[in-house]
Amino acid sequence: MENGVQAGLQQAAGGGGGGGGWVLVEARLQGGAPWGFTLQGGLEHGEPLIISKVEEGGKADSLEQPLLVGDEIIIINDVELTGYRQEAITLVKGSYKTLRLTIRRYRLFVLLKML
Repeated sequence: MENGVQAGLQQAAGGGGGGGGWVLVEARLQGGAPWGFTLQGGLEHGEPLIISKVEEGGKADSLEQPLLVGDEIIIINDVELTGYRQEAITLVKGSYKTLRLTIRRYRLFVLLKML
């Protein structure tokens, strides 16, 4: 996603900027499953679709900007999610060698994790 599009999405959703809110992070995992993370929540549970576990040393943990517990998945392989967990699982399982994710990372959560 280009920076202009990313900034537009942040602005449209009220995130980013000003040191608060959230930022969008893009992740590209290579090499096929296992990808090294676990999903939790979804609209069927009345919760956002978040990463609940990241395997230490796994693909999701070995990125330049590793995935973090609490990251909200919003796009998988260029498909904007409706928020249902089963939809996300189907898209992840359908990824053969490359998995592209766009996640919403809440800055407050990152700050708390650093403490």
